[in-house]
Amino acid sequence: MGKIKLNDIKPLILNIFKRNPSVSIKFNMLFNKLRLNKSLKAEVRNVLRELVESGELQKNGKYYEYNSRTSFYEAEIILDGKNEFAAEISTEAGTRILPVKKRNLLTALPGDKVQVTIIEYAYSDEKEAIVENILKRAKHSIVGKLQFSSKGEDYAFVIPDDQKFRKDIFIPKVNLKGAKEGDKVICEIINWEYQDLSPEGKIIQILGQAGDVKTEFKALIKKYGLSKSFPKNVKDELKELEYQGKYNITPEEIAKRIDLRDELIFTIDPVDAKDFDDAVSLNKLKNGNFQLGVHIADVSHYITEGSALDEEALLRGTSVYLMNDVVPMLPEKLSNDICSLKEMVDRLVFSCIMEIDGKGNVLNHKVHKAVIRSKKRFNYEEVQKILDNGKGLYYDKLSEMNELHNILFKKRLDEGSLDFESAEMKAEIENGLIKNIKPKERLESMRLIEDFMLIANKCVAQFIKLHKRKIPFVYRVHDTPDKKRIAELSQFVKQFGINLNPESKRSIQKMLLSIEGKPEEFLINDITIRAMSKAVYSEENIGHYGLGFDFYTHFTSPIRRYPDLIVHRILFEVISGFNLKRAQHYQKVLPDLCKQSTEREINAVQAEREAIKILQCQYMETRVGMEFKGIVSGISEYGIYIELTDTMIEGMVRLRDLNDDYYILDKQNYQIIGRRRRKKYRLGDKVKVKIKKADTEHRWIDMLIVN
Repeated sequence: MGKIKLNDIKPLILNIFKRNPSVSIKFNMLFNKLRLNKSLKAEVRNVLRELVESGELQKNGKYYEYNSRTSFYEAEIILDGKNEFAAEISTEAGTRILPVKKRNLLTALPGDKVQVTIIEYAYSDEKEAIVENILKRAKHSIVGKLQFSSKGEDYAFVIPDDQKFRKDIFIPKVNLKGAKEGDKVICEIINWEYQDLSPEGKIIQILGQAGDVKTEFKALIKKYGLSKSFPKNVKDELKELEYQGKYNITPEEIAKRIDLRDELIFTIDPVDAKDFDDAVSLNKLKNGNFQLGVHIADVSHYITEGSALDEEALLRGTSVYLMNDVVPMLPEKLSNDICSLKEMVDRLVFSCIMEIDGKGNVLNHKVHKAVIRSKKRFNYEEVQKILDNGKGLYYDKLSEMNELHNILFKKRLDEGSLDFESAEMKAEIENGLIKNIKPKERLESMRLIEDFMLIANKCVAQFIKLHKRKIPFVYRVHDTPDKKRIAELSQFVKQFGINLNPESKRSIQKMLLSIEGKPEEFLINDITIRAMSKAVYSEENIGHYGLGFDFYTHFTSPIRRYPDLIVHRILFEVISGFNLKRAQHYQKVLPDLCKQSTEREINAVQAEREAIKILQCQYMETRVGMEFKGIVSGISEYGIYIELTDTMIEGMVRLRDLNDDYYILDKQNYQIIGRRRRKKYRLGDKVKVKIKKADTEHRWIDMLIVN
């Protein structure tokens, strides 16, 4: 740059801000962008001071900003995929989600409608939102523990269970509603003006004493916005459908469908299942191929679009399984009775019939509505026993099914599918309390049904893809993982003698197969799953990385998942003759529907995990002082997480309880190191621990290392 005059500095500075009106920039970064001689730093500071004084720029702490930044955007405060505060901003260009720092929220909470401004930083591509005004408050009910003031009983505070809530809620005496010290309560915020002060609230429900398991489950259900009961309009609609005879299967309805009632079709489910939404059949064809039938409850026949039942199912999104309880998506009359594929009862279904050769290739498939009569309600253990013993009811058919399952499983692996051995817990519960807890064994009979459901879901998605017109549809998609996270995974598994090539999916697959049955299997599976992207629902198909499928959807569980119900509706409309008006309708509604379904699924997963933790803590309360074998499952600045080998219950050995040395965190190498003796605790290390304390209310289990 040639010799610069002082009068030229002002337009140079203003030009930077006019090109990036939402930028916030520190002095040194701004000076570097001007590309001026260092001798002009003092002059630039003077010019900036003049621009601030004239109002053309403003100074916010150490940052300079353009003062004409007055573009306000309407947004809703949400929690993003990382459970951090964010603003969901709607513009003509579409919807975008930007992070919001806690200090920039004012008093906004998730669900509130707000006005935000957007800022960007000159030294990175990152942008964030700042809440400027709160337009409309959502109704906020907070679950927490009541604690009275140390100054007396004139007022109390509710300590929220959800740590994302940033303040304790002030409850004046007049709003206590009889709540006592230590009660778990639900309170409603009635006023919150200043971010630095506590919001004011009132008690609206007393759940019971904090720490009691039944109370904690009530609180859990409220915390995640769940409800076991259904609204009056839904109950009324159910009664009206029954009064009108809509639950009856008429000859006219059967005539519209393929009649499969004489076929050998049966269900295979968990022993404690109450809703049976999938049944299977298999025939060997003369050419040696398999004809596999997957028959799914036709929930869409009973729940029409826009009905009270439909709106409630959309709102719930999914059934939530809380170990000893379930919060259903559909009322029990439908889920456990009318739609459930009961033994020896006529039921309406959507069937996917596939011809599959001996190598697992699907040669053709058809999707149509049918009526079936299940010949047997099997549970997984029964089927496994028959397969193991080589005899029993329908052994020949079950043996053929197992043969096909092995063919499909091998083909899936050959095509790059990742087979995660996820750890599910099985608990013996009496009167709401755990008597025993252990990992659930993944039986071959479970894998059999899993493979049949996977191939049906895949074929349904391909059925839509092969249609001559582009059909708006709900896909289950799984993006490729972040390379950085897979590289970190590669570093982590080296301590187990595993050389993982982060560039190769086959290498990941090989690793998962190699750890099967080993003590570290569930830990490595869990860490690998965390390194993956999250599977979501989307109207845009990008394929499913984990399964290795180019096209995939959810078709097989409409009793408990709302996206499956929508898939059924679209399928039937395609079969019946899809028109332009309906295509436009689905193009409009599917983006929000997919987003809502993904959010409800995440909410359900979080609730289910917390329910498990409550019962695990209650279980360990009676085992304080007992010793167990475990494996180091996590490292943090507070201590090391230990997963017990037999029960997979996780607790923490806090650094303050490691008395033999002063330990420091080596985050990069997944370990803590003693400063004097250099003793290390690494992820995957086998240890012996003693239970120090279990706290059901706070969901933590403290452990001590036993030398």
